[in-house]
Amino acid sequence: MKFKFFILGLLFWATCQLQAQDCSNFCVWPGDVNNNGIANHYDILPLGLAQGATGPFRSDENVDWSEKEAADWSDSFPVNGATYKHADSNGDGFVDEFDIFPIGDNFGEINDLYTGASEGNNIEGPDLTATLDMTTYTDGQTITVTISLGSEDNPVSGLTGLAFSLDIDTTYIQQVIEPITWNLGFIGPASTVMTFDKWEPGISDRIHFAFAKTDGSTIEGFGELLTVELIVIDDLSLRFAEPQDYQIQILDVLGIDMDETDLQITSRGDEATLLTTTSVKEINWNKEWIIAPNPVENILTISHPNEKLNHVEVVDFLGKVWYSEPYSSSDIPFGNIPPGMYVILIHTSNQIYSKTLFKRPF
Repeated sequence: MKFKFFILGLLFWATCQLQAQDCSNFCVWPGDVNNNGIANHYDILPLGLAQGATGPFRSDENVDWSEKEAADWSDSFPVNGATYKHADSNGDGFVDEFDIFPIGDNFGEINDLYTGASEGNNIEGPDLTATLDMTTYTDGQTITVTISLGSEDNPVSGLTGLAFSLDIDTTYIQQVIEPITWNLGFIGPASTVMTFDKWEPGISDRIHFAFAKTDGSTIEGFGELLTVELIVIDDLSLRFAEPQDYQIQILDVLGIDMDETDLQITSRGDEATLLTTTSVKEINWNKEWIIAPNPVENILTISHPNEKLNHVEVVDFLGKVWYSEPYSSSDIPFGNIPPGMYVILIHTSNQIYSKTLFKRPF
C-alpha cells in the first residue's frame, strides 16, 4: 500500500514538473502578452483587447523575465488561443494599465518560444505617414516628426490597436526629446486608449510605438497621431561633412481589429537635407593668430588682433567635446583633458576656425 502511494505521488510530481515546464500552456512570462516568446510593443495590442478581464492571481507576482506558474483564465485571444492570464503581466488577477509596465521592463527579452518571425509589415502606402516639419536642418536644430493615421480620402476603419517603429538613424541624431506627444484626437478620449513608446539609446536606432483601445470600440477616421522631436547632432563629423540626405522611415507596422486580424496598414516616410551651420576654415600658422603652445600641457593661449572670438571648443577625433565655453579669456584650460590629438574650434561672428594640436602626456 505504501509503495502504491509512493508511485502515485511520484506520478503526480512528474506531471506537475512537465506542466511547469510547458510554458506554452501553463506558464506566464511577464510582458509577453501574446505568448510568442518576446516582450515588445506588439504586446500592447492584445493587452488592449483583454482590458478589464479578471481571473486567478499568480502566487508569484514578481515581474522579472522568468517563467511563472499560472492557472488558465476562461477567456482567450482569438488568434493563438493563449488565455488572458498572459495579459495579467503583474499577476494580480486584473488586466489593467498596470500590466503595461512589465512590457517596458522586459522589452526585447526572449525565451524558447521566440521564432524571430516579423510581427509587422512594410507595405508602402498612405495609411500611416511620417512628415518632417522642414526640408533642411542644420547642426543643433530640432526636427519635429509628425505621425498621422489615415486621411480624408483614406480614413481608417475597424482598427482597435496599432504598433510600429520609427527609424531615426542615430548617426545624425543627438537625442530624442521626451516626452513624446501623443495627439489622440479622433482616437480618444484618453481614458479609452493605452499608449506605449520605447527608445533604447545606444542599443537601437528605432523608437517603438503602440496604442490600443481599451473600451471595446474601434477607430474610425483620420488625424494626427503623435509628434516626436529629435535634435540634429552638433559635432565635428557633421561640420566637416557635405550636406547629408536624411530619411525618416516607418517600419514593421501591425494594425488589428477586434478579432486580432491584421488589417495590413500601409506606411510612408519622409526625407530632408542636413546642412552644416557654417564652413570650418583651417588655420595656417601666421603672425596674427596666436594658438600656443603646441604641444600643450596645461594652458592654451588663443587670440587674434582683428577677429572677435565668441566661443571656443576642444573636440577629439571621435567628435567628443572636451571643452565648450564662451570666449572670455585668452587662456584655455587643458589640465583635465587626456593626452592625445585634438581640434580647436574657434567661433567668430561669421566663421568657425579650426586648428589641430597635441596634448602632452602627464
